Amino acid sequence: MTDGLQILGGDWYLAVPPPAVPVPAAHVPDLPGRRAIETCPGTGIITGLRIYSTDDPATCTVVTELDYWRARIVPGGPVPTRRVPVDRLHVEHRLPYEPPPVGEQPEAGADQFGIFRRIAPAPDSPAARTPVPARDVRNLHGRRLVQVAPTGFAWDLRAVSEPYDQDGEVTANVTSAHDYYRWVITGEPPEVTPLGLYLLWTE
Repeated sequence: MTDGLQILGGDWYLAVPPPAVPVPAAHVPDLPGRRAIETCPGTGIITGLRIYSTDDPATCTVVTELDYWRARIVPGGPVPTRRVPVDRLHVEHRLPYEPPPVGEQPEAGADQFGIFRRIAPAPDSPAARTPVPARDVRNLHGRRLVQVAPTGFAWDLRAVSEPYDQDGEVTANVTSAHDYYRWVITGEPPEVTPLGLYLLWTE
C-alpha cells in the first residue's frame, strides 16, 4: 500500500509515516487477518496477534503472528488458536498520511516520541503505534519496518540485519514479512534489499 507524498518541494524522504491507532474490533468489518491487540481488564494488553476467524458476533479466534504466517506458509498443519470475546479485542487502523503545511518541516526529534505522547489511558488500554526513525532504535533486526519511497510508504517489512556501512552509507537489509517468517519457519533464506537507514522507520 502506498500514499502519494507531496512535501517540501519533492523532499519525499522527509515524510513521517502515519501512526496505527487501536480501534475496537466490534466496530470493524472483515476482521480475519487483521493485526489484533487483546486487553485483559486491570492487567495489561497482548500484542503480536492476528484474528484468524470470526466465530460469531461475540467472539473471534486469534493466533500469534508467527502461527498466522505458519498457516499461510505451511498450510494444512495444526495451528494453536484461542477464542477471545470480541469486546476484548482491538485492531490496528493506520491513519492516512497528512503532509505538513507548505513551508513547515515535518515534526521530528526525540520530543515527537517522548513518553508523554505515548501514555495510554489505562494499563488495559492500547495506545497508538507511532513509527520511530530506525536510526533511533537499538537491536533493529526482526522489527517491523516502514520504508519511505517517492511513491509513498511500503509497509509489512522486516529488518533482517543490524545497521552496517555500505560504501559510506548506513544501511540495513530488509525483506517482506512473508519472507521473514518463511525464513523463521522453514530456514529458507529471504530475498533482501539493502536500504539506507534514513528511509526506514520502525513500527
